[in-house]
Amino acid sequence: MSQAFSPKMRLRALLLLTKAHMLEFFREPGILFWAFGFPILLSWALGMAFLSPHTAKTTLIVKSSDSVAMRIVLPDSASIALVVLEGDEALRALRRGEATGIVSLGSDGIHLQVDTTSQEGTLARLLVERAAARGLLETVRVRKPPARAGTYADFLLPGMLGLGLMNGCIWGIGFALMDLRLRKLLRLFASTPLSRLDILLSVVLARGMILPLENSCLWGFGALLFGVTMHGNWIWFIACALAGCVAFAGLGILGASRVGHMQAAYGIVNALTIPMTILSGVFFSWTRFPHWLQPVVKFLPLTLVCDSLRAVSSEGAGLVQIAPKLLALLAWGFLTGSVGLKLFRWR
Repeated sequence: MSQAFSPKMRLRALLLLTKAHMLEFFREPGILFWAFGFPILLSWALGMAFLSPHTAKTTLIVKSSDSVAMRIVLPDSASIALVVLEGDEALRALRRGEATGIVSLGSDGIHLQVDTTSQEGTLARLLVERAAARGLLETVRVRKPPARAGTYADFLLPGMLGLGLMNGCIWGIGFALMDLRLRKLLRLFASTPLSRLDILLSVVLARGMILPLENSCLWGFGALLFGVTMHGNWIWFIACALAGCVAFAGLGILGASRVGHMQAAYGIVNALTIPMTILSGVFFSWTRFPHWLQPVVKFLPLTLVCDSLRAVSSEGAGLVQIAPKLLALLAWGFLTGSVGLKLFRWR
């Protein structure tokens, strides 16, 4: 039949069909977001994080007993900053990369503890030697620090674990419940002798059986390939992951409570996951964002999970240090889960 069309009619039909596809594209909010909104949002977030002015300084740790003397020899300047820390706090600052090394003043000159195999350590040594020469204290004795700064792999791997927990719970629980409702299976299950709580728990437990396998594989990969090690207690590390699962499961149930069609399901899941993926410090520290945004980012569930996992794995933090974050995650899960269950619709 297409051979009976004149060239003019075929061109008109082609243009009309193209117009129909264009209208279909612009009438779908999800497609518009991924095509236009997401690249702009990602560019805005990364631009704020990496293009905001940051003062580059070499931070050195000094004991309180040496603080006054060291500030005379190495006064705070545009290139060197001294911070007073003791004991475990000093070790945590070194592991976080918040400080380059430790400096002290002895009878035979300045004692500097830095990793000279890194660029930061080499720069710190040159800055201290220059400042010492100006103060006629030319002797700078360099040795290894008591703890090395974490590599990017040490920073990234806990963030990827947190991201996996979020996606596993919100997609694996929230979206699974949305899909069951849209396929009329929730209503069918609710008509069986099973209680509705058991039906919800079955979805949660199914995802809970898979998440440990996923995260074990990811951690094993990082340990074998990049040499990532655990500085803290595995019990507290697992406790952080479990608290994160509670928070994300609550968000998933809340998101799934009222969805009526598939487009809304994708939109809600993306709205829950994408902002936290960008803002919560998975790939870079959330402290790079402007100060006005940090109080909000600090208390996002994914931020709390990533920070607590890094605190245990990279800094050796114990229960006292991570307890506030664990309580905040449990509160997220309890509040969002309670509201979600109250609003939950089975049809």
